[in-house]
Amino acid sequence: MALQHTSEIYMNSSLENDIILEYERLVSNIDKLNQTITRLNTTDVLVLIDKLRTLEKKVGLVYTLFKASVYSLVTADQNSDGK
Repeated sequence: MALQHTSEIYMNSSLENDIILEYERLVSNIDKLNQTITRLNTTDVLVLIDKLRTLEKKVGLVYTLFKASVYSLVTADQNSDGK
């Protein structure tokens, strides 16, 4: 009877150790994930914002040139109709 009780204590202790190890791994993985998210939210976002600003300027320039071209075509069409 005493031997059975001792083996149950050992099994519980082993199970508790396994659970503690899994929690330690979980904490480590969550910490790594947190570090990765922090890095992504600081460095990569700044680079992306700079690229988007450059793209916004280029799109604005293309839009302005497009409007000027359309205006030129409309004006030319009105002048040819008026002659």
